[in-house]
Amino acid sequence: MRAMDAPPTAPRRDTPSIPAPTSRVFRDTALVLPGGGARAAYQVGALCALARIVGERGPLPFPVVCGTSAGALNAVAIAQHADDFRFGVARLARWWRRIAVSSIYRTDFRAMWLHSARFLAAVLMGMRPPHGVAAILDNAPLAGVIAREFDFPRLRTHIANGHLHALAVNATSYATGSAVTFFEGSEALRGWQRMRRFGAPTQIGASHLLASTAIPFLFAPERIGDDYYMDGSVRQLAPLSAPLNLGARRLIVVAVDPFAGAWSHRPERVGYPSFAQAAGNALSTVFLDNLVVDVERVMQVNHLVDHLGAQAEATGAAHVDVLVLAPSRDLGELALGFVDHFPRALRNLLRGLGSTEGAGGDLISYLLFDRGFCRALAALGYRDTMKRRRSVTAFLEAEIATSPSPWAE
Repeated sequence: MRAMDAPPTAPRRDTPSIPAPTSRVFRDTALVLPGGGARAAYQVGALCALARIVGERGPLPFPVVCGTSAGALNAVAIAQHADDFRFGVARLARWWRRIAVSSIYRTDFRAMWLHSARFLAAVLMGMRPPHGVAAILDNAPLAGVIAREFDFPRLRTHIANGHLHALAVNATSYATGSAVTFFEGSEALRGWQRMRRFGAPTQIGASHLLASTAIPFLFAPERIGDDYYMDGSVRQLAPLSAPLNLGARRLIVVAVDPFAGAWSHRPERVGYPSFAQAAGNALSTVFLDNLVVDVERVMQVNHLVDHLGAQAEATGAAHVDVLVLAPSRDLGELALGFVDHFPRALRNLLRGLGSTEGAGGDLISYLLFDRGFCRALAALGYRDTMKRRRSVTAFLEAEIATSPSPWAE
């Protein structure tokens, strides 16, 4: 691995303008990486900035790491290098800088159209799609990437030596419709059961990542045990539940959509919604909306706990600090500048669906695993996080007991 260079590939070591914490473990802090397809490249830039802010080389400063969908790929990549946070970030950044659409799903004309045609033909004829073809796209390349890039036994080593308290990967059961958190961690941790939410201790492996990233209709479901699973964002009604059940009380969430500004692209002319707009809004509902609601719910509980004090604590309620790092601009609009980076067959398909202009950019932003787009996202994530350096440092140093707004400066 070459030395870490300029952002967003990795953080540089220099003299900060404000005091920064040295590398150590912030015991009750969890890193939460939600899903968002290719948008997860934004998280890599934010991680580079966090590594720079944290300071000297050392172990993973966040003992609990939770990931969903593409965020689960980032979570496992960081967790498998829990003994060296900066190295893990550098290696993850290097992978995203080299990514291509063909690294995630097959894009050659014949394979793509044959796969999608078999799926659609079965659906239109009222037949069950052939095994392994229960989706429009073939994500076999992703399975190859996971096999090459991830060393799952290292997770057990880091848990045993105390560098990692828990790693969680979220998926959704096709059979029950429940959100399932597969987690691996300290022996003291136990599974949990809530309304349509379960925590299942296990040894995390490739199948859990494939399950967590299996976006319905786009990617085929993944079998684990006797059940099939889809993307963990689909029925994830409480995205912050897993880290809380794993013992965290301070959460750093790296979101992949502008949070507080209610900022979204507004075309000058509004026409009849295209298929791409409908699909993009559906994916945004899956990936983004529940996180917003859950953060607001935590803020409301915090207000009650702070107001009621001991009375609230007697019920088991606790104050939870949340810091949200989120994009400063619309990622769908940003994606429109990279449409020509898609392979021709996929570009033609997306153009026909109305994805290459206006609000159709949301769909593109989830599917465009292109190095140019992902580098732009990582650079944005780095800049946005460094702009909030004071907030991040204060949060990590616990200079603030509460955060009035999880996304405020």
